[in-house]
Amino acid sequence: MGDRPRHRQQTRRGEGLSPLTERLVEEAIPVLTGEPLAAHTGLRVGGPADLLVRPRTAAETARTLLSAAEEGATVLVMGRGTNLLVGDGGFRGLVLLVGEGFEEDGVRLHGTSCTTAAGVRLHELIERAADSGLSGLEELYGIPGSVGGALAMNAGAYGVEIWSRVEWVELALPSGELRRCRGSDIAHGYRRADLPAGSAVVRAEFCLADGDPREIKGRARERLADRKAKHPLEFPNCGSVFKNFCAVPGADLDYERLVSALGEGYSRRALEMNGSLTLPAWRLVDACGLTGEKLGGAQISTKHSNFMVNLGGARAADFAGLIELARRRVFETFGVRLETEVRLTGEFL
Repeated sequence: MGDRPRHRQQTRRGEGLSPLTERLVEEAIPVLTGEPLAAHTGLRVGGPADLLVRPRTAAETARTLLSAAEEGATVLVMGRGTNLLVGDGGFRGLVLLVGEGFEEDGVRLHGTSCTTAAGVRLHELIERAADSGLSGLEELYGIPGSVGGALAMNAGAYGVEIWSRVEWVELALPSGELRRCRGSDIAHGYRRADLPAGSAVVRAEFCLADGDPREIKGRARERLADRKAKHPLEFPNCGSVFKNFCAVPGADLDYERLVSALGEGYSRRALEMNGSLTLPAWRLVDACGLTGEKLGGAQISTKHSNFMVNLGGARAADFAGLIELARRRVFETFGVRLETEVRLTGEFL
């Protein structure tokens, strides 16, 4: 991709551009070089991207993926960056920002179905549905980010996952195609969706249920109030940092310490009786005495131990250091290997 760009620059033809950049410019697809990704992530950290494209339509998204594939460029698909930690060295390749500005056709309601562009904010989709008396997604109200991002990670809360309501998704593929897939054809699970490699969600349809608008809005407000009370939303953050740990019989854990820290409900006997146990990541981190731990401008939140916040001036390396510290301490204490829910990408210096 050439020398690392240091400053944001809108590109034009005839400026000694790379072949990929030249192709995008020829197709009138807006592209920036050296765009700092800190401006596009919830944590407000992240170095520059070699190239950043903010497509306006599904067709532009597909053409960008095709051009990147044919030029051999690495692609990072982003929504609104609310569940992403980008290294301070930035991203070597092309960042495809299917978020702000990608709201082609917005939200369209027809019967109990709702079709929406990937760049629409999740809360906007839920509000439109609630206004029309459509229920099924209000438990997710207050989760930040775009519809596309929520689908990519199978966002969920209060026992509801977004894929449970998906009728179909439309994907842009590296081949340049736009493909529509039934929701039931995409395997998904806890905080994951097995989308085709290199694809980007551009549009989706949800199958909802009739309900009373006042009741739906009331539940949504309750969920939002609960999140504000429990989560440090007053600071830049990336949502939950770690996935909850699912223990199964035979897991080599320190049950004595688990019981001491979390209670009898987390004993070996309880695990064998239930067949599995969910160990909340925040309780494990807190039990290791890490709540409030700081590194540079980053902190494990004092309000919720599975959130990390930017107190001001934090670097991506600070968050990466806290993540490694928490993972190491939890493993040493309980034998639990925490997996990150936040996605780490780019160059960490």
